[in-house]
Amino acid sequence: MFPSLALPAAFFLSGAAGLIFQVTWLYRCGLVLGSSVAAVTVVLSGFMAGLALGSAAVATRGPRLTHPLRVYAALEVLVAVSGVIVTYLLPHTGALLAPVAGSGAALNTLRFLIAFTVLLVPATAMGATLPVLVSALCAQGTRFAVALGRLYGWNTFGAVTGVMVSEVVLIGAVGVTGSAWVAALLNLGAAALALRAGPALTPAATSAATEPGRLGPGASLYLATALSGALLLALEVVWFRFLSMYVLVTTLATSLMLAVVLGGIGLGGLLASAWLRRRPDVGDLLPAVACAAGLATFGSYVLFGRLTSGTQVGEWTTVLWFAVVLTLPVSCLSGALFTLVAEALPRKANDAAATAGRLTLANTAGAICGPPVAAWVLLPRVGMEGAIFGIGVAYGLVALLTARRSPGRVRMVAAGALVLAAAAFPFGTLNRGYFARAAAAYADDGSRVVAAREGVSETLFVMQQQWLGQPVYSRLITNGFSMSGTALQGQRYMRAFAYYPMLLHDGPLRKALVICYGVGVTVGAVTHIPAVEQIDVAEISTDVVAMSDAVYPAGSRPLDDPRVRLHLEDGRFFLQTTRERFDLITGEPPPPRTPGTVNIYTREYFQLMHDRLNDGGLVTYWLPVARPHPGTDVNTIVRAFCEVFGDCSLWNATPFDLMLVGSRGLSGPRTMEQFAAPWQTPGLEARLREVAFERPEQIGATFLGDAAYLRELTRETSPLTDDFPHRLDPVRGRPSLSDPAYGTDESVTRMYQSMLDVRRARNAFAASPFIRALWPAPLIARSLPFFEMQAALNRVYWEGGLPLRQIDELHTVLGTTTLRTLPLWILGSDEVKQRIAEGTEGDNGGATEYARALRALSGRDWAGAVQWFDRAARAGMNVQTLRPLLAYALVRDGQEDEARRLAAAARPADDDEQHAWAWLRSRIGS
Repeated sequence: MFPSLALPAAFFLSGAAGLIFQVTWLYRCGLVLGSSVAAVTVVLSGFMAGLALGSAAVATRGPRLTHPLRVYAALEVLVAVSGVIVTYLLPHTGALLAPVAGSGAALNTLRFLIAFTVLLVPATAMGATLPVLVSALCAQGTRFAVALGRLYGWNTFGAVTGVMVSEVVLIGAVGVTGSAWVAALLNLGAAALALRAGPALTPAATSAATEPGRLGPGASLYLATALSGALLLALEVVWFRFLSMYVLVTTLATSLMLAVVLGGIGLGGLLASAWLRRRPDVGDLLPAVACAAGLATFGSYVLFGRLTSGTQVGEWTTVLWFAVVLTLPVSCLSGALFTLVAEALPRKANDAAATAGRLTLANTAGAICGPPVAAWVLLPRVGMEGAIFGIGVAYGLVALLTARRSPGRVRMVAAGALVLAAAAFPFGTLNRGYFARAAAAYADDGSRVVAAREGVSETLFVMQQQWLGQPVYSRLITNGFSMSGTALQGQRYMRAFAYYPMLLHDGPLRKALVICYGVGVTVGAVTHIPAVEQIDVAEISTDVVAMSDAVYPAGSRPLDDPRVRLHLEDGRFFLQTTRERFDLITGEPPPPRTPGTVNIYTREYFQLMHDRLNDGGLVTYWLPVARPHPGTDVNTIVRAFCEVFGDCSLWNATPFDLMLVGSRGLSGPRTMEQFAAPWQTPGLEARLREVAFERPEQIGATFLGDAAYLRELTRETSPLTDDFPHRLDPVRGRPSLSDPAYGTDESVTRMYQSMLDVRRARNAFAASPFIRALWPAPLIARSLPFFEMQAALNRVYWEGGLPLRQIDELHTVLGTTTLRTLPLWILGSDEVKQRIAEGTEGDNGGATEYARALRALSGRDWAGAVQWFDRAARAGMNVQTLRPLLAYALVRDGQEDEARRLAAAARPADDDEQHAWAWLRSRIGS
């Protein structure tokens, strides 16, 4: 390799290694220090502080470097060795935090000290590499700024490669620790390249890099560098928050967005370096470049709405385009700024290393400040739009700091353009356009945004559906994704997390832990259980908790229950540091592909849960299936869970939201009286009934499989572990319950349908040793017919309540059971709408009367249903379902002649109505 290429190639490898190490350390730090915004921020600050320390060391000792390439090679070896050691050391540091867990500032201070101490050696060595290598190139006659820009650019492109390779290949193939070893090998390769290039490089007789800078004293330039570093890193936080409203935020999407920012910085550095080689006086344009960065900040915000479309984007090409439109221009200009400032700095002869050290120190110091200022000051106080405006204006200050001797015309034109752009900034675009676009995916049912919050870690909306002027349900949208809601059909699975353990636990549940609050449905379900004495809630986001005020009326939040203790902390970290033990541990976690969330789905996490249970205690956990975007191999989660809980079992809380159940030594059997008790408890009985748990037999009918079934299901799958978090990614050719090919890959479809098949599940329930050990024999026998009712419930979840299409199921449920909630759901209503109808009077076009007719029908009051349907029609109700349902009620009330008259006059408008009339005619004749 030619000497001119050897050092850039070495620094490219170094950049790749550095980002691979950073990815592995963030995974490790998330496990032991927590994944909260505070934890991530202090870890990154500790890392950046180490980089700054390395730059400072070279700044003070730079002139003494007589063999810079040897020093550089030694630094790369040091990074390699210490980086691997840190990867193995980090998991053992969590115990140091237990004494101050929950103590706020003291905890975050200790987090920072641990991160800084552990990362000190490799981060400091990383921070020293750029100025040392710059001095080596300058010694050969390369201009200082040209050398800096060139190396800076190649190092940043290496970082882009490191981010993508670690995300797409390494973590999945060799795990977190294996990735650290790959990074170490790259560092060693960089060291070898540098040493090999050394003999071929001879000092130049005259170094152009010793020329003084063009703009005089350098203090203002160092300050400008620090400010530009802070602004770009603050913008990065704001950009990622903004993009998360439209992109399905997975680790791949996050890596793509970061890669675009890094790629822009690297491209800007290389372009500026090439520009300086041809036009040495181009540094005079530094203020114009700074103003251009401010203009690009404004422009990318405005143009994003015109150049992009869509929400919940998962395709990597579209994610890449979104990131390019929003972030690339400013990132590129930022990389150029860094290089051009280097050209403007005054230097003494043979002082390249020290000057580069001071410059990178200033830039890194600013970068340390940018993210916390954005997350804790700008976003909560002025929001994304205000932050973008403020940062764009602040680039004008960078221009002012660099404008001492640049041409007056350049200053005036650039400053004037920035002032005009600031004056024309389109305030209100976020509320009028961008928020509406983000919410559009959830507005089809008539829901509208009733509250919005730009918090420290996410942007949140509460959307509410109303009927007859009253709220039906609320939905929490976090960073553009529906995280949770209060719709009764959705509440079924979230309440099941608490109701099942209530039935299966040997004796009353006394102490419960809920990890992740969401909208509080699971916490609320635990409060429904009278025997519970203490409920601990671990929630990572203060903003999620705050939005609960927009979901519940004053004084009715689940958190208002005096038994509830809220811990604003990462759930895994809470388990690691608490000394409490619980009868129930459950949660309402985000989807597993959300960045950082994988830490609460791994085998090690489930072991933590097991270890914090009292004897006989239970764990219930969400298993999201049949969700193709983004695809998740949930079989790896099942395998991890069952390797910890030997009595693991799987339950159909909804067809899309399964529930894993495990215990610490659960034994039985239970009595009929124990199973029946909740349905004889005032208040609790109504809560069970409104989410379609009307009888104890329905609990058994949600059974899908015990440990033997789950082990067979996952026999070809490896468990999800801390070291292999990317096992969540589906593997081509290996079906998973939540493979993105669901619906198109026959093997995936067969697996899913077989799991939910009620005949298979009924036979498994009857034969399961786990069930026979807990359920009383009479209840097992009485539960078997209810598997057919579960099939009807599954169809409601798949299709919604469509009584004309589902009239067969409606008739079976009404004719063979006493259930009332399931037929109400088939009819397209629920208890919330019924309560609204019962409390509403006045002219509403027959909506109230129609709702009361549905209540009567579900209650087998055939005559009452006929009367209410007739009243609804006279009041102007003209829904497509009214006349067929009226005919059905007439038949059940014995008025078949009137039903025949209606059938003879029917003119079906669609296939569903035609199916309903055909079904009715087959029973009454035409």
